Amino acid sequence: CINCKYVTDCAAYHFVETKHEQPHMTNNPTFEPRDGSPTIHVNVRTIRTREDREKEIERMWREHEEQTKLAMEKKKEGKESGEADVDDDDERLVGENKYDLTPVTTYEYDVVKCEDFVLEQDCWIKNMPEEIKEANPNFVPS
Repeated sequence: CINCKYVTDCAAYHFVETKHEQPHMTNNPTFEPRDGSPTIHVNVRTIRTREDREKEIERMWREHEEQTKLAMEKKKEGKESGEADVDDDDERLVGENKYDLTPVTTYEYDVVKCEDFVLEQDCWIKNMPEEIKEANPNFVPS
């Protein structure tokens, strides 16, 4: 897509930007690729490598510790203020938020073929959204 003359106004590319949570080239694309095109591969990844798995476990543990600390502080504050619902026999700690111990799943959308592709080298780079330019001045798409 980045080298296609339609990338700045393409509804299919707008869909991919949305799925990737990226700024849009346009808010109202008017170019609609022909029916059945483009072909978009969707890759679903939960944990790819041992390093990813270790990072995920660290994230879950960090979140657990943060919520446990908040719950302990809340329980301590309740005892100090004499709140009636604080029970010394109740050892359960409940934080402000529920923490999620499930691994993060990511989705990657890649346009791999489009019947309406028309070469315009670096079209996306020349028209890159300002938010991306400002956030990543040395950004080079791959």
